[in-house]
Parts: sequence; structure tokens; C-alpha cells
Amino acid sequence: MDLFEEKVEELNKHLACENQNWIFGAGISYEANIPLMKTLTKRVENLLPEGVLKEMYNNITDDLPDDYHIEHVLSHIGDFITLSERSKHSSVELKNKTYSTEELVSLHFELVSQIGITIRYGYTEAANGIPERIGSIENPIVDIKNHRNFVKALVSSKANLLPRSSISFFTTNYDTLMEDALALEKFNVNDGFNGAAIGFWDPEVSFNTSPGINIIKLHGSVDWIKDTKDGMIRNRYGVNYLDHSSCVIIYPQATKYIETQKDPFAALFTKFREQLHSPLEHVTIFAGYSFGDYHINSEIEIALKSIGNKTTLIVFIDDINEVLSTWLKEQTIANKIFIATKKGIYHGSDTLIYKREEDTLNWWKFSELINFLKDGEPL
Repeated sequence: MDLFEEKVEELNKHLACENQNWIFGAGISYEANIPLMKTLTKRVENLLPEGVLKEMYNNITDDLPDDYHIEHVLSHIGDFITLSERSKHSSVELKNKTYSTEELVSLHFELVSQIGITIRYGYTEAANGIPERIGSIENPIVDIKNHRNFVKALVSSKANLLPRSSISFFTTNYDTLMEDALALEKFNVNDGFNGAAIGFWDPEVSFNTSPGINIIKLHGSVDWIKDTKDGMIRNRYGVNYLDHSSCVIIYPQATKYIETQKDPFAALFTKFREQLHSPLEHVTIFAGYSFGDYHINSEIEIALKSIGNKTTLIVFIDDINEVLSTWLKEQTIANKIFIATKKGIYHGSDTLIYKREEDTLNWWKFSELINFLKDGEPL
């Protein structure tokens, strides 16, 4: 057995751990025809109507770095709303144009609405001679196959162990594919809400007392709204008896504007910290996550460096990045980290352990990760 095979064997032993936290990013929904952040940003920009909203959007994005994406735009608008609310005339000036609080809120609502439509029904941009595909309510193109196969490979195979094991899913994705897949595979899902198809926000009961698998959506969801009368609601699509005045599929920010919307994000991040700091032996596994969210990376790093912390980190990613490279250079935590890339494994240092230098592995892709979970062989 060579060194690469030894590390794969160690990886498989950790993946058999009874206590698991899975952290998902946009990459796991890409093969389901939901766009990654860059494509989503372009799509939402194209859907904005011409006029004041478009002009305001362009003036805001002109102020952002060239590699901005839609979550940065929403954060920036949130900051401007805060400034506007605090100003004498309830407005802000952008590039010699004055915009009211109401206009800023309207732009925020329009962007969130277009994000919801794009993610709910799917979108793929044109590539390699294949034209773009646009999902709609009449013809949605979102595919749940991989998510159901993942649940079968991970959870269904542990069905006899579930009463004494703990699996939690954390995701930055707005889509509902993972909770839908769990339900279709006949598992109870705790997402912080209680009720029926329409649910009310009740995290203490949902996460802490209900049997089932927790799914914690750290950046919100396309089916969450804040109703002016009924509060936080998990919404059924197409109803007309709720006030859709404020969707909550927004990136949590440190500004006053978002401070007023602490719930649900404060509760969700408390749950995240509890799991990362569990006193039990556990693994924290990443799939489809690019480590672009500083607030999440920071929580993980704090947990890794905590004296006595019992988490092992497993990352499936195409290639190592600056965040992971930095962690691997820290001797106190490097042995807790396994990084499975397209060329091999990193463990204990930032030196790559190749399978063979000429080989390319695909286990970092969600569909191939599922196969690895089934048979333990990296392909």
C-alpha cells in the first residue's frame, strides 16, 4: 500500500464516523442546473428592468471591485439603506444621483426576487455551442437526482445507526434541493420551522427536540419570507394570503440594517458553533464550498484551534486555495485536515500526496463524491 492509498483508507475511516457535519456550497447544485454565483449575478443583472433600478444598480456596482458578485451587491445596498435611514433627508447620493430609502429597498427586493426565480426554476448559460436554458414555472429544469443519490449513499446506508448517530447539514445555498431530497427519501427534516407546508420559525423546537436530520441554511432560502404580520415564514409557492414585503435570502451583514434582522441568522450560526465545538469525536466535511465566505471560515478556524476540539476536517475541492494552504502550514491543526483534490490528497502539510502525477481525480465533484461514498474508491 502506497502513501496515497494509506491516506484514502484513513479518509474512509473518518467518513464512517457517527457524528458528521456536512457543509455545502453552490458547487453541489451546479450539476442540478442551478448557476454558480458568477453566472447567477450575470443572470440577475440581465433581468433587471431598464429605468431607475437599473441605473441605481449600475451606480452601486461601479463602486465595487471587479470580481463582485450578487451577495456583495446586496450587502452594499444594505449599507446604503442604513445610511439613508440615518440621514436627514432619508436618502443617499451615488454618482451625483439621489436615491431614497424606498428606492434602495425596492432594488433590494427586486434582486432578491430575481435570485429566487432563477434558483427555483434553474438556469444554465450558453457554453460549448449549447444554448442557454431558462427554467420557468411551466418548465422547471432543476434536477434533484444527485441530491437524492447523496442521501441514499450517506444517510440511507446508516439508517440502522441513525438513532445513535448525529448528522447535520449546513449550507450556504438558497435552493431547497437537500431538504427536498431528504423528505423524498423519507427522512424527517429539521430546518428551524414547524407547521406544515407553510411553516413558522421555531428553531428551539425544530432543531433541539424534533427527531430527524438538521439542515441549517446559513444564508437563507428561496422559500423563506418575512411577513409583516406573521413573522418568519417558510412559504408555499403561489399563495396570495401572505405579505411578501421582505424576503430573507440575504447574506448576513454586520450593519445596523441587518442587525434588525438577526433572527433567523443569529440562531443558525449559534447552531453552527455548537456543532463545530461538540465535545464528541466528529468530522466536518465540505462539498461544493469554495471558502469564499470569511464569516464561515473564521468560525471553522476558531473551532480547529480550540484546545481539545475533536473535529477532523475533510474537504472535497478541485484544488487547494489560500485559506486551506494557510491552515495546512499551522502545525497545531494540520494533522486534523484532509483535502481531497483532483491531483491527490493533502494531510498534515501543504505537500500534495499524488495518486499518480498523470492522474486526474473527480471525487471533488458532487456526482463523483457520491460514488466515493458508496465504494470508497477515488476516481
